[in-house]
Amino acid sequence: MMERKKLPGLLYDKSTGWWFSNIRDSSKPCGRTKHMWSKDRAEARKLYRENIETLVMQAVQVSQAEAAVLHAKSWTFVELCARYYDLKQTDGCSPSFLASIKRHLQHFLAWLKGKGFDPARQRASDLTSSLLADYRQMLAIDESISLKTANHYIDHVRMVLLWGWNMHGIPHPPLGSIRQFSSRRNTKKEHGRKQNREALSWEELEALLSVADTTDAAIIMLGLNCGFGNMDIGTLKLRDVDLETGSICHPRPKTGVQRDFTLWPETIAILESYLEHHRGRPKDGHTAELFFVGRKGRALCWEAIDEHGRLKRSDAIKCRFRRLFEKAGLKRPYGTGFYILRHTYATIIGSNSHDFREVQAALGQVTIQQQETYRHDRKIKAASGQQRIRKELQNTAIPKILRDKCYDSDVSQQRNLSVVLK
Repeated sequence: MMERKKLPGLLYDKSTGWWFSNIRDSSKPCGRTKHMWSKDRAEARKLYRENIETLVMQAVQVSQAEAAVLHAKSWTFVELCARYYDLKQTDGCSPSFLASIKRHLQHFLAWLKGKGFDPARQRASDLTSSLLADYRQMLAIDESISLKTANHYIDHVRMVLLWGWNMHGIPHPPLGSIRQFSSRRNTKKEHGRKQNREALSWEELEALLSVADTTDAAIIMLGLNCGFGNMDIGTLKLRDVDLETGSICHPRPKTGVQRDFTLWPETIAILESYLEHHRGRPKDGHTAELFFVGRKGRALCWEAIDEHGRLKRSDAIKCRFRRLFEKAGLKRPYGTGFYILRHTYATIIGSNSHDFREVQAALGQVTIQQQETYRHDRKIKAASGQQRIRKELQNTAIPKILRDKCYDSDVSQQRNLSVVLK
């Protein structure tokens, strides 16, 4: 209940005959606005008693919101980026996404400094279309940045500017000057290194397993049996694995999609051997829950955000697999990480399946469209489709018709040749 003396009074306008009150309104030059109640005194008093507190509270909230907007418009661009990062961190975004925000925005801030724009002093409203267009052009001509990565840089800049406008009314230049690159228009063609994640052949898998130790063999078999990636191995817990029934129930860390797998006898045997002889001694209680523990008592793959907001990541699986690849004498262009096994898993399943849902469920993917990234059997599928058409064609009279046409053509050519010789 507000104190009576803080409420505006009930006033009377002799010129119009209306009873009114002056309500605070920061949008007016005089700082207040007249709220008319009624010309009848009794009715005006009743309406005043019932509604005055609500009107005053609404005016206070509006003024506070306007003050917050005015305060937000004074933020520097660095402060805007920092508040956006804090919001995403509070929302519970993954460490990898937070690290992506920081990495891409820091790249943009460093580029702005090189162009004479001081993000620590200037605001988002000081950005110009020319600056945004120049940044996009820089990404376009940088051959070390792929099209996909360039679009990530653009996306994060756009998201910060849009968040500032939608939530705090901070103006920004038109975002058409920093639109995404389109692969259809070849606006950024043949830029950056393309990772070679084509599926491993059975001969390559034999070579890897022949030189692998028990730990590496166990990891490879989980990649081949269940399509596990690096973080799948790093977050797999003892309770997720039931070697007696030969099953694994483990949600995918990236999407949270629940997956249930049946283990092959070969996989069960190598996992049992690893647990018995090669699992490290856990360093703490959290690591003790994990299935794979390194010699130093830590997880083989982990990531976390420290108190300064920096992403810390360790991936022993990637390093182990790279050394194993070299030890087996296998050579490939850029991209010989353990994640190749996930692509191999998807390709083998998809090549022998006519059900897209089968691959989606096995990989723990959210949408079917993601298979285009993981499967490398486009050429094989095209050839298989052509073969099926030819088998159906052979059951028709078309081959005979074509042979007859070829025979008639040969006879015609022989006749024409005899005429020329004569």
